[in-house]
Amino acid sequence: MLQKLSFLLFLLIAILAIPANLLAQAAPDQRSAPPNAELFGGYSYMFRPYDHTQLNTFSGGMNGWDAALKVPVPIFGSWLGIKGDVTGSYRNDSPNFNPHAYFFLLGPQVSAHLGLSTIFLHGLVGSSHLNSSALPNLKSDNTFAVDVGGGFDIGISHALAWRIQADYFNTNYQSTNANVRSIVNSNGRFVTGPVFRF
Repeated sequence: MLQKLSFLLFLLIAILAIPANLLAQAAPDQRSAPPNAELFGGYSYMFRPYDHTQLNTFSGGMNGWDAALKVPVPIFGSWLGIKGDVTGSYRNDSPNFNPHAYFFLLGPQVSAHLGLSTIFLHGLVGSSHLNSSALPNLKSDNTFAVDVGGGFDIGISHALAWRIQADYFNTNYQSTNANVRSIVNSNGRFVTGPVFRF
């Protein structure tokens, strides 16, 4: 009798365990699934190559901020997304030279997910606006902008990561002053900050 009762109890547990096992296979743990959308906000530093022919006043870059939103392209899954990026960059050397530049970019991002971390590459295009009041010899205060680069999101949790990113970032402002033209047409960018993932 005890053996028969043990067998029935074992059979009941096995029958109840099968649907739970199938459900677990059908719906993977959401904490390990790649994120659907990413919201980033952090620090941005735009720089240019060292040029020994220019004055020390013009040797630095521009500090600022960066904000980006990436959403997946539904038919491709989490590895391909569309990214929108807005950046503000500032330089305050003197009252006569304090350019403020703003960038509005959009383009594809390709991502590879490694557990909670992500490696990504992006190519973005858009427009850039520079305050022409700081640069009286600037021919145009709006121009085409390009950003090609990538980075690494260090996973902290499913919903949070820390981004380290490097880009080739360039514009095409036209100025009669070669020093000014070199400063505002920066060709490099470093970005870091938190990523919120949904």
